[in-house]
Amino acid sequence: MTVSPANLQSPAEDPATAHYLLLSGGVDSSTLAGWVQHSHRGAPIVAITFMYGQKHGVECDAASAVAAHYGLEHRVVGLSAIEGSALTDDHQAVPEGRDLATVTGVAPTYVPARNLLFLATLASIADAHGPADLWLGVHRDDHTGYPDTRPEFVRAADEAVRLGTQYGLRVKAPFVEWSKADVVRWGVGHEVPYDLTLSCYQGSRPGCGVCDTCQARIEAFREAGAVDPIPYKVEG
Repeated sequence: MTVSPANLQSPAEDPATAHYLLLSGGVDSSTLAGWVQHSHRGAPIVAITFMYGQKHGVECDAASAVAAHYGLEHRVVGLSAIEGSALTDDHQAVPEGRDLATVTGVAPTYVPARNLLFLATLASIADAHGPADLWLGVHRDDHTGYPDTRPEFVRAADEAVRLGTQYGLRVKAPFVEWSKADVVRWGVGHEVPYDLTLSCYQGSRPGCGVCDTCQARIEAFREAGAVDPIPYKVEG
């Protein structure tokens, strides 16, 4: 996929518009941090990391490192624990070794309505201060397993946020029709610091290599023809 940097920012953009992005410290959100900074140079950018009862908190360290790399203001916001996911429930194990090419249905690691909750909270934070865009790093490969990553969700969330805020905030998801490999290609081409990121659902460094997100990351770098700078305990 070829993206022209000249087309990333609208010339009509209000210079007072702030940019709030969801930053987990993984590949997608870290690439999003690079995208927003690249396309809105000089604009205020705030990276928000949500803690919502995850089994591990090491992703917050990765998010902090990525935010520091880009010189972004970084805030960590605590929410009530979200139940019903292998990422948050102690009695549910994170799946390992699944064939991602054949799995169907909602993923065990889907966190119920997480992005909806995140965007609502982000809108509340941003709307207290002025005009803003809210940025989400979802992509095409997650559309099946994660309902809150689909284009129709992004469109509906954008409309709800626009109508429900005093400054008419907008939701933007530039990668929503991209594959994860497309995201990695853009990131490698723009020197996103993937060595600082953490993708493993087990919270492992080195990455476990067998959870869904480790497998998806390994395959995305392979498909993109790029070298993943982080090590794995197991790599197929």
